[in-house]
Amino acid sequence: MKKSTLIYISLSLFTVFFASFIALMLYRNALLAVNLEHGRYSACFDDEAATEHMMPTWLDKEAFTVRFVPVGGHDCLAPNFPAIEVSSHKVTHWLHIVTTSGEQQFSGKHASFGNGQSGWTFVDVGSQERRNNSYPFYSEGDVFRDNPSWTAPPHRTLRWEGMLFGLSEVDGIFYPVGGISWGFSLFRWSLIPQPILPKSLARRHWLAVVGALNEEYPYKFSVDVVSN
Repeated sequence: MKKSTLIYISLSLFTVFFASFIALMLYRNALLAVNLEHGRYSACFDDEAATEHMMPTWLDKEAFTVRFVPVGGHDCLAPNFPAIEVSSHKVTHWLHIVTTSGEQQFSGKHASFGNGQSGWTFVDVGSQERRNNSYPFYSEGDVFRDNPSWTAPPHRTLRWEGMLFGLSEVDGIFYPVGGISWGFSLFRWSLIPQPILPKSLARRHWLAVVGALNEEYPYKFSVDVVSN
């Protein structure tokens, strides 16, 4: 076979592969596009696939109420991504620490959290303004809701896992009520993410981060749980 023929075949195969790669990337990006204009949490959880169950806190006779949608519908803010709602009358503030295998997307103050040995970890607060003001909380009140939208090149696997801690403010000190982990994995060459189902966190997970929180933020976080 002539050298020119081999070159032509190689270029043709590369062109086909590259075109397929671009087509897959565009199609997946369309599937995972955010729905900021029409998406609503209320509609997102009004889904036959939504589950609701109780998960233990670190307090006696207290539990989180957890609603979870494994694959968000078209009415979600982030269709095809999982959505979660956690509530507790004991909680006044929610702190959400996320670790992802994806590339760092923030810069500046509080762009990352901890030592970052197992990926990029950050305190999820929703805006750069909050990070600049050293505000560590995702939300206030007794209900937490999230429906994250993240993506990666088709040939890379993206893992996104959140550690959610419900806190109770008493006299300016934030005491832990309990914690839940959850998230998703977007495997390479796949179209939509696979959910990581909610799971209760142990107190050791809080003890592993509370020291760094007290060092990095102008708030007082306690190692002790809130009293009943």
